[in-house]
Amino acid sequence: MREDEYVEQELRREPGLADEWLRQNNLMYGALVGICIVLVQPLVTVAAPSSLGLASIILFAIAIPLLAALIMLNWQEHYRHRLARSRTVTVARSLAMGAAFAGVVTTFWEISWIAGVGLLVSAFVALFVHGAGYAGVEGMLNWQNWSWRPEGRLASGPPVAAGGEASGQPGGDDAPFTLCCLLWARPGLEDDLVAYEDRVLALLPDYGVEVTERVRSDRGPEHPLEIQLYRVPSQVLLDAYLADPRRLELAAERDRVVARTELFRVPRP
Repeated sequence: MREDEYVEQELRREPGLADEWLRQNNLMYGALVGICIVLVQPLVTVAAPSSLGLASIILFAIAIPLLAALIMLNWQEHYRHRLARSRTVTVARSLAMGAAFAGVVTTFWEISWIAGVGLLVSAFVALFVHGAGYAGVEGMLNWQNWSWRPEGRLASGPPVAAGGEASGQPGGDDAPFTLCCLLWARPGLEDDLVAYEDRVLALLPDYGVEVTERVRSDRGPEHPLEIQLYRVPSQVLLDAYLADPRRLELAAERDRVVARTELFRVPRP
């Protein structure tokens, strides 16, 4: 499976991953920019830097502009709640992070080869720790909250067993369950949100999903504008609805009118 296909599959399964990836990337990019600026300052003041010093300066000169551009791109991706799937961005990301890391290693190596080796070993161990921890956390997600929020923020709700009902109830991809949806409108676009929901909710009967409750609140922008309850026949049918091309075509309209969404499973009565 290609990387872009994997990303598409994961975001379809849980779009909240997009915002989390962007936050993590911005943390890495910002940290690398700061490290590069701190380490390059004493190097550029040397009249005749050593070979390793010159290599570090060149690597930092490559990394800093690319990292700054990636940070700006990340802010736009975060605003649109979408990941840029461009080969150019992928190459720039690899080049920027590779150049920054290589520059840090060469700078430490110039001070002491022991420090350089120590940094390489520590980086390898850190990657192993992160990989093992990430795999453990992602595995645990199957026993935590299931959620889908268009703008990519995780919703809270009762613990959900892997592919199944709320905690304490039988599970399985073919088991029916109930979902609660809370919707906040962007200021002044309350009627537009209702119109958008009219369009996407009209697709639910095609997948056997029933809207059992749909009420509108007038308690102000800090409270959800709409509260909806769905009766879903199975997880498979819900996934099919989320991937419906007619619904995906309305993504731009959703981003325009929806400020916040929470969708979570609730126990059956």
